Amino acid sequence: MFVTYCPEDGDEQRWTFDSKRVRASKAEMIEKRFGDNWEKWLFAVQSGNMRARRVLLWHLLTLEHHGLRLEDVPDFYSGELLVEHSVAELREIRDRVAKSNVSAEQREDVFTALDTEITAAMEREEHFGEPEGKAPSKSGAADIP
Repeated sequence: MFVTYCPEDGDEQRWTFDSKRVRASKAEMIEKRFGDNWEKWLFAVQSGNMRARRVLLWHLLTLEHHGLRLEDVPDFYSGELLVEHSVAELREIRDRVAKSNVSAEQREDVFTALDTEITAAMEREEHFGEPEGKAPSKSGAADIP
């Protein structure tokens, strides 16, 4: 997942967030600050939950500013934090939908939306010159520990 933070009074920062590359100790801190388990937090981030996204931004900012407290994360406008899926993630979601127990009509509606998102993600990744699943970050790190 690509995360872009662009405060109107500051510099844009961009990270690649791979939920499979977060250490257990960090995941536990995220759970504590979010107030629920890891899977629910990930779902909440993807579905637009602002508390979850604030915790995500806190986590990403602590990679460079180790002592940053959640309370010290800027009170950003909702449009200043953008969370986007990579092509690989969207294809994985599409595969899960294909195997799910939903009606053919619902499946086709979801496929249409996902295919649109996949096309947009491909253009975005091509624009940034990165292979699927990668994005440039301010810190230069492609994977987040």
